[in-house]
Amino acid sequence: MMKKRIDWIDITKGVAIILMVIGHTIPYSNFMVWIFSFHMPLFIILSGITYKIPKDRAELKKNFGKYLKKLFLPYALTLLLCTIILVFKNNHVFDFMTFIKETIKNFVWGNGCDYQFLGFNFKGIGAIWFLITLFFSKLAFDYINYKIKQKNNNDYYSLILYSFLLLIGIEIGLKIWLPQGFDLVLVFLFYLYIGYLFNQKFDSLKTNKNIVFIIAFSIWTICLGLNLHIELAMRAYPGLIVSVIESLCGSYCVIEGCKLLSQNPFWKKWLSKIGMLSLNILCIHTLESVLIDWLTLEINIYLLAFIRVSMDILIALIYAYVKNKIRTIGIKPVYNN
Repeated sequence: MMKKRIDWIDITKGVAIILMVIGHTIPYSNFMVWIFSFHMPLFIILSGITYKIPKDRAELKKNFGKYLKKLFLPYALTLLLCTIILVFKNNHVFDFMTFIKETIKNFVWGNGCDYQFLGFNFKGIGAIWFLITLFFSKLAFDYINYKIKQKNNNDYYSLILYSFLLLIGIEIGLKIWLPQGFDLVLVFLFYLYIGYLFNQKFDSLKTNKNIVFIIAFSIWTICLGLNLHIELAMRAYPGLIVSVIESLCGSYCVIEGCKLLSQNPFWKKWLSKIGMLSLNILCIHTLESVLIDWLTLEINIYLLAFIRVSMDILIALIYAYVKNKIRTIGIKPVYNN
């Protein structure tokens, strides 16, 4: 049975993934600060909006299999391909031990940026750090919510718990980055719960939508004026909780903007399609980042961003087309969205 998709969520994912690619291409600027002020938290919040608390252990087990297929498998395959590309680029083609060593290091580290941990220098794995961190976050989110539901089903109790975990995650990340982004898992849990709570309280928000939007937009604008933006991969939390609030306000404003876009047939059609392919685009973007040294090209940076976005989307569309064709002849693709 196919799960009914929500147009404005797919549109928001489409906008967010396009902005992610642009943000990874352009130099530091007001536009980049604007993108980073919400784009990764927005993805996590959207995941929380469509979340349902497991009813029993059987559903917990079912979700584990789903997360393995939708998050861990594409992460592992993309990381393996990235490692192969790097081995070729660094002229270690015939050095099997180097390949094994780099593969193990990348899988153990699982963070987006370079970092020294316990005396070892680890290379960042690029944008797919998000997938492995989301994988562990959703596993933890399932288990915690299942236990809470058995004992206490109070939303505000849960909000206090996840806010506390957020503060612990920020504090750990400011001192040391943990492998697999385990410090970020605590931060992700908070955003997942905000998404879940947004879905639960949607009707009350809808009643006061204009007031909520004005307040959120004002806070977001003030923070942007102060040049604040959260950057999860780098554990950058300027103003600590202020940058978290900014990301929530920015995410809410973008969601409301995307709801307006959903009323236009053209944007609804294409941005929804891109949003449905956002996971594929993330993996493709990671691969092309390793394969091509974009910033060495002598080309206008915004034209370069346009080329990267167009290329990533085109490859994702071709992959989706081929995958559907393969399905029609009864062969299962490597992984599905």
